[in-house]
Amino acid sequence: MGVASDASKPRALARGIPPSVRGGSNEGKDTARSRASFVDARGDARVHLSEMATPELRYGFGANWKDYAETSLNEARIANAVQSLRDLLALETLRGETFLDIGCGSGLFSLAACRLDAARVISFDFDADSVRTSLWLRERERIPEARWSIQQGSVLDAGFMASLPQVAVLYSWGVLHHTGRMWDAIDAAAAKVAPGGRFAISIYNRVERKPDSSAMWWKIKRLYNRSPGFARGLMETAYMANHAATRLITLRNPFSAHTDQAGAGRRGMDFRHDVKDWLGGFPYEYASAGELFEYVHRKHGFHLERLRTGDGNICNEFLFIRPTGT
Repeated sequence: MGVASDASKPRALARGIPPSVRGGSNEGKDTARSRASFVDARGDARVHLSEMATPELRYGFGANWKDYAETSLNEARIANAVQSLRDLLALETLRGETFLDIGCGSGLFSLAACRLDAARVISFDFDADSVRTSLWLRERERIPEARWSIQQGSVLDAGFMASLPQVAVLYSWGVLHHTGRMWDAIDAAAAKVAPGGRFAISIYNRVERKPDSSAMWWKIKRLYNRSPGFARGLMETAYMANHAATRLITLRNPFSAHTDQAGAGRRGMDFRHDVKDWLGGFPYEYASAGELFEYVHRKHGFHLERLRTGDGNICNEFLFIRPTGT
């Protein structure tokens, strides 16, 4: 996941590819539910640690998304997440389908799949806080465990992945590039797509230009994760100040990202938590849209259905289809 700069707006690529995926803008009335404290939910969460990657540093995504769910999640954001999922998958409904959410984070997009009438939703995350947050959200929404199962596990754990079924729809947005072994993670995820199924992923774009290159951001992210709390706060403040200044210079409202309560254009997400996610997101890997397409198409034989990309530090979004009979 991440915060794209204003100069890096996503755009459609390649002749013959369908129009770019658009974020939803269903504002709706803010009917935020009670922000009750999290409970120590155990439910059906299970831990599979045998083959998890152990990189030098790892950002605690779950703590950030736990705070997002407690302080920012509301019905308007959920509506935008639902529309974002509908657009990316090029489907109006998931009725009768099984949906696998790899790296479920706050559980928001698993909830969106339930709102789109998926028959079964399977969610898992490496981070224990993300698992607890998703369990809390499922309980708050009163969705039966039989319909929405939640586990702790790693896409790099072959034993855990073997326990999961192949599914009609696999969704992993902004996750696989944070595993420390991105290409292995893509392979493991692709193997869980049933013939004729949809494979919806997003991966950080490779940026070569200086001073905003992917290699530079790798160093910044490593520094952020090595820094104490007060230093992280300073880096977050500096990033947000630069964002506001850029908008002010270009005669746009510098505070709009902070005051947005619906997450329109952000897949229902929140600017403040997105900033932490972007600065903290480590391990950090990336690939150009062409590199990712060539890899998935040549190695797995999947066809590209939709692509949303750009030339900055954004997540390129891909919708692949696995051919039937493969």
